[in-house]
Amino acid sequence: MHALLTILKEKQVDKAFDVIGIDFDACFTQKLGENDPNPYQDHEWVVKVVPVFGHVVNAVPRAEKLQELFWEEWFTKDGIIYHHILYLQQPEHYDEIFEAPDHDDIHPERTLGKTWYVIDDQDVSPVLLR
Repeated sequence: MHALLTILKEKQVDKAFDVIGIDFDACFTQKLGENDPNPYQDHEWVVKVVPVFGHVVNAVPRAEKLQELFWEEWFTKDGIIYHHILYLQQPEHYDEIFEAPDHDDIHPERTLGKTWYVIDDQDVSPVLLR
């Protein structure tokens, strides 16, 4: 099994994607060859279950890479699946600005207290596996 798939299953991303309504195998299993490098080696996978949003899946850069890499999150709200790609540095195109609070139970701790540029991506597949 590919190293990334092992991590994702340990973190229960496969189960969270199923609850959200995203095909885990189409997004990950079918796109990763056994010997492919892990494109998310600089990200940490975090799954949270919170009121209103239910399961929220995050691929958040490690602390030392937070300024240069994007953060991805998947969740549902009001029956709609969302895939956000968030940057600390302003990208050429973005849909909104998210002022992360200093504390909440939804987002990974290292993302809090920062201003993020959000792309509301209609493609739910992970960016680094396209």
